[in-house]
Amino acid sequence: MAKVLGLVGSARVWGNSEVVVREALLGAQEEGAKIEMLRLTALSIEPCNGCLRCALKEEACPLDDDMEWFLAKVRESDALLLSAPTYMFGPAAIVKLILDRLLMLTPCFMEGSQSTKPGATIAISGRRDWRGVTQPFLNCLVMGLGFRLVNSLYVHRPGPGEALLEDEVMARIQELGRRVARGESVKPPEGNICPSCYGDFFVLEGGKAICPLCGIEADIELVDGQMRLSFDLEVEPWPWSYAWQKEHIEGWIRPTAPRYLAHREEIKARRERYREMGDIWVKPSEE
Repeated sequence: MAKVLGLVGSARVWGNSEVVVREALLGAQEEGAKIEMLRLTALSIEPCNGCLRCALKEEACPLDDDMEWFLAKVRESDALLLSAPTYMFGPAAIVKLILDRLLMLTPCFMEGSQSTKPGATIAISGRRDWRGVTQPFLNCLVMGLGFRLVNSLYVHRPGPGEALLEDEVMARIQELGRRVARGESVKPPEGNICPSCYGDFFVLEGGKAICPLCGIEADIELVDGQMRLSFDLEVEPWPWSYAWQKEHIEGWIRPTAPRYLAHREEIKARRERYREMGDIWVKPSEE
């Protein structure tokens, strides 16, 4: 029996993010899956301090929080569902907080054995023109955790639980849950949308449109007066494969250590002039 874990990236109880995860899990349960839910904001997750012990030495993260437990819980799941609301043109902060800590998976990257477990996301926003980058960031988190993205939806409803009023939308969400339980993928999105992370923002370089999150390139064509992006679907989304992560760590992150050590004393000497600035730190009053 497959175990499907639903992740709710919102602190609001019975909000849209929780409701859509529950609906998707109902679909998964109807396919015979065992279901569980986890509210991400209930975890104690510290910001990454950039020490790079995990990437440079494959040591355990020194931060004493729930991140190790979370990664273990995700690893024991057979499929993943994630939903989070849109705040200031992006997902609730807990999503980025966890995404920033994914170098803790360095031992998995080094093994190079990526799973084919399915995952899906549901992004929430009150307004269609406020959706920002929530959906691609949710998709990046699912792929960064080692899951194969099989589907991703957007739901536009402002009030807590108002998604329940959209029968057609809820039916699509329940079908998404069924697909995740079965491990079935949907066709990549059509139009000027990244087929990997569903992002709709691109860097224009060398006559190409490049997804800054996945590295997938598209040819730019003009068809009937409209600009159209033509993607090479044979190219693997580079940042989200374990093979790419391993290459990134071995080929870029680790070589930065000896380079820094070679210049450490010079850096220390150059920063001495800042000591003359005095104590300029400000902090909240303890009163």
